[in-house]
Amino acid sequence: MRGFQKQWVLLVIGVAALLVVACGGDSAPAADTASAQSLPADSNGGPAVAQAQATPTTEPLAATVNGQPITMAAFARERARRAFGMTVEPATADVFDANVLQAMIDQMLLEQAAADLGIEVTDAEVDTEIAIQVDIATQNGQSLGEVIAAQLYTMDEYREALRGMMLAGKLSQVVADVSPYAPQVHSRHILVTDENTARQLLAQLEQGADFAQLAAQYSLDGSTAPSGGDLAWVSRGDLLQPEVEDVIFALEPGTRYPEPVRSSLGYHIIEVLERAEDRPLSQAALAEKKQQAFLTWLQEQRDTADIVRYVGTNSQ
Repeated sequence: MRGFQKQWVLLVIGVAALLVVACGGDSAPAADTASAQSLPADSNGGPAVAQAQATPTTEPLAATVNGQPITMAAFARERARRAFGMTVEPATADVFDANVLQAMIDQMLLEQAAADLGIEVTDAEVDTEIAIQVDIATQNGQSLGEVIAAQLYTMDEYREALRGMMLAGKLSQVVADVSPYAPQVHSRHILVTDENTARQLLAQLEQGADFAQLAAQYSLDGSTAPSGGDLAWVSRGDLLQPEVEDVIFALEPGTRYPEPVRSSLGYHIIEVLERAEDRPLSQAALAEKKQQAFLTWLQEQRDTADIVRYVGTNSQ
């Protein structure tokens, strides 16, 4: 992978972890999700979240999300699952608790949004997935009961955790429905440390020197130099150096930027080879685009929700 280009990875944090497992379908769910009940839509078909009222409860609360409670008992059980096999130091206990609670809040936000949109996971769908999990456990010489007990789940809790993951997968298909196509540019570059060297190389190119040969000889980008500085096809957001990306998308095919382009890595000589306004994204790039769209949507839900925390560093 190119030295200054992003490495495409799925974020395995918070609710993003739920999506990774939900889309996989072949592995047991991680113990990163909390059981929470969805809010029903109102009688007029309007958003359920807007109609949510605080649910009467005498149990101590860890948080409320649009009036819906997360009990301390549910929080304590989820905290135990996440802390299993690790040591939570006293100095970081509040941060750990806040992270556990945030994951539970995110799951509740997902379930509330799914209810608003009429998205659900049926018992039959959960049963089908449970059957798959039973087969996987059997192939590994275990029973499903042993697997879920090791994750500190009861069967009922496991079913609800699995339902939550499947619901997250369905919801992501709606809220992160992004185009698999994007404007892309095929370019190449030569990276050097100082402006004087860059200008000397530009002068050689003006006199007819071969770009690929100069890149192989002088470029400090070890991932692209052997291929003549080829950056392949990139879309907006692919490159870690915005200065380089801006120039790439500003140039016409078959042209070279007349000045060295400075970035935090050094000085770049840039040529654009091809441009496509509607080129299919790679599988990794599309997955990243969907992931970012989902996380942006989730942050919007957090920002607009009525959330009260009683646990962790952000407690009220």
